[in-house]
Amino acid sequence: MKEETGYNLYEEKIIDKNKIKDKEIIEISINVTAFMDDTTLISKNKKQLEKMIEICHQFFNINDIKANVSKYELIKINNDKEDLSIEGELITKTNSEEGNRYLEIFFRYDNKREIYKKKITSIINNTCNIFNWKRLNEKQIIAVWNIVIVPRIEYQLAAIVLKKWECEKLMTRINMIIKKRAGLARSTPNFIIYDKDILGIKHIYDLQMEMICKNLLYQANGNYKLQILFKIKMIQEQKNIWTSRCPGELEIINYRKNNWIISALKALNNEKIKLCNHEIKDFRESHRIKGGKTDLIELMERKDFITSIQSRKTKNIMFLEDILEVDGITLLKWKHLCKERGKNTKGKMPKWFKKLELKLIADESRQVRKIRNEFIGQAQKENIHINYFDEDEKSDKNSIVTWNDYEEYPIFSINKKKSQSKKYKKIGIHLELVGDSYDLNNSPQLKKCQGCYRNISKKKGSKECLIYIENEICRNLDRRKEEDYIKPYETLNNIIKKNEWLRTYTKEDKKDESFNNKIEIIDKIIKTNEKNFLDIIKNSIFEEEDNLILITKRRFCLLIDTNKKKWEINNKGKRVYRYNVIWKIFELNYEEKESEELILLASYECNDENEFKIILRCIIIGIMIISENSELILGINEKVNRLIIEFINNFSNRKKIDSDYYLELLFLENFLETNNIELIEGGFRAWRKAVTLAIWKNEILNSERLEDLFMYNYRNEFDWITSLEFISNRVKFSQRQCGDKDTIERSYRIKNLLKELPTYNILFKRNTNKIDTDKCKRCGEIFTEDWEHIWICEDNDISIDEII
Repeated sequence: MKEETGYNLYEEKIIDKNKIKDKEIIEISINVTAFMDDTTLISKNKKQLEKMIEICHQFFNINDIKANVSKYELIKINNDKEDLSIEGELITKTNSEEGNRYLEIFFRYDNKREIYKKKITSIINNTCNIFNWKRLNEKQIIAVWNIVIVPRIEYQLAAIVLKKWECEKLMTRINMIIKKRAGLARSTPNFIIYDKDILGIKHIYDLQMEMICKNLLYQANGNYKLQILFKIKMIQEQKNIWTSRCPGELEIINYRKNNWIISALKALNNEKIKLCNHEIKDFRESHRIKGGKTDLIELMERKDFITSIQSRKTKNIMFLEDILEVDGITLLKWKHLCKERGKNTKGKMPKWFKKLELKLIADESRQVRKIRNEFIGQAQKENIHINYFDEDEKSDKNSIVTWNDYEEYPIFSINKKKSQSKKYKKIGIHLELVGDSYDLNNSPQLKKCQGCYRNISKKKGSKECLIYIENEICRNLDRRKEEDYIKPYETLNNIIKKNEWLRTYTKEDKKDESFNNKIEIIDKIIKTNEKNFLDIIKNSIFEEEDNLILITKRRFCLLIDTNKKKWEINNKGKRVYRYNVIWKIFELNYEEKESEELILLASYECNDENEFKIILRCIIIGIMIISENSELILGINEKVNRLIIEFINNFSNRKKIDSDYYLELLFLENFLETNNIELIEGGFRAWRKAVTLAIWKNEILNSERLEDLFMYNYRNEFDWITSLEFISNRVKFSQRQCGDKDTIERSYRIKNLLKELPTYNILFKRNTNKIDTDKCKRCGEIFTEDWEHIWICEDNDISIDEII
């Protein structure tokens, strides 16, 4: 069933763009998902779905289970005509408008976003309708919202990513209800009700960001199927925008209708959060596509980069190196680029390439196509496109053959016939450069040579110059005719550089072949059973050739479990404690479904009952086994895990010494640092919660109404803990106590903080009855009575200095 039915997801991950075979195949098959009494069958066509249903019904018959076919629901994608009939009964619930329910989430065949949004809106509206007629104060409403309603909304957010303005719109109604019940004005800033230390209502957007931070990292590092699905989605996005960069480090431009992961990354980008940072941590270079140093995304504007995706993908252009000549400092002409990529030269030069020319070429006239100095160091041309000459194949009429002689002078020829020579297999017609001076930045003009010192023709009086073709160091070159001359689709500079590279490469290849022959001779001459001796010789030879070793980090999981036994009295009459310890160590291998596991069992005896110390010593044994330069995920007691992290992150040596487990923790810290082993921490949701709290505190400090508070905070004259407890009225009442007196006092204190207590200026703006002026009554209606004037009015009975 698994092999013949189900929905197969398949994607090819490009590891190196220039190596066609260097690809990683990622695939996963999903045929059924089940939870309690909800079962979903997934198939790519009707025939396979019917086969899966038949297998299920056979199982039902064997176990005397009756399935109600009338309750079956069908979701059809890209096929509206075919109907499904089970046991003679037609499935009628097909592509429901409101979606098909699965685990209380309604999925539509077209994944319409509005369905999920309407569901969340209905939850909020129904809740607010109840709050409107229920006699609840603001504390009770906030408690119900945070404890009951928010988890329902969070569950629906598993299928949709809301934009910030959508979340703020959804929060509008509940905001008004809470402000009304708290006795606050409509104009009260929202940070008063969102800040945890004042009213503390949960915002949908903050909730969504906390959930995304946690869920995305769980998907990326979770079980095998989640990892594969996450990886496929990231690879698809990488191919969609045609870039070598990892989508986790890019700024996603827009939301995706059918890709929750990319929409979630976009939401994180809006908060300046990225999943990866390969500029700092390059051990995840496998996320990026190799093949160049500078991606075109760094050189092009966002709009041009998006509109040019199809053009660049067709030409297989991803890096700056792809549009440069062999020397790495000269920009290819568009037609030369098309020919090098094996594409048609018809059509106009695309706008994105014209803009790149303006940005990259130093010469404004574009006669010299050398790139600007600022870009020269950014490109590193490693992949050279060479169309090798094959003497066994028929020559193309639209191509010529070229190579460099020993003086690095280019020689051109048209392949004509076979040679009788033992050294050379082909003879060609010699082509010579036209003119006395040559332009390196343009294609050379060629004509047939009428005779020179290279001529091997034995016919007297013949004006055709024939030469031997160098089989090993020559290559094919596309050509065109202009007037009476032949012009290749490459500049003279590029021709010389490519020919030079080919000669050098051929020489090195011969050298390697000779070197391998020496190795074979060593194997035959040295007869020994010590295999390590031969390996040392061979490896030392290779080290001389290449001293650079690319090391990528491996990821290991170390799981430790302890089981305490009953204490015993030993032969010396002392009480001893026994623990059974199990180690499980395995490497997270993303290429294979299963990896080998190492399981160790041991019994530990000690005089002190201290499980923490035992676990720490077991960790020390475990990390001795894993390799250096790796990552380590610890599956241990959470308290011990926290103990290790806090010790490593603690910069006070004095506090470290005071730890009861100083020796074990110090050894772990030094060993991990020395061997470059990195501990993977969790708690992503808790981190995001801390960020949310900081955001609302920042809103308070930057509010126009609280400018003086910003200065007090800057001078460390504001006591946050005491002040916020006083403002939220937790001095007299606890957080769970509520009543009219609590509401009135807290409302007064919040208004006092925001300077919203009624003055003539505020009442006049509100158009309050019988208030026809905003002037102060005490000083004879000379000054406007606002918050500042109340305290400094000269006609006050008591001045502010006397009060203080």
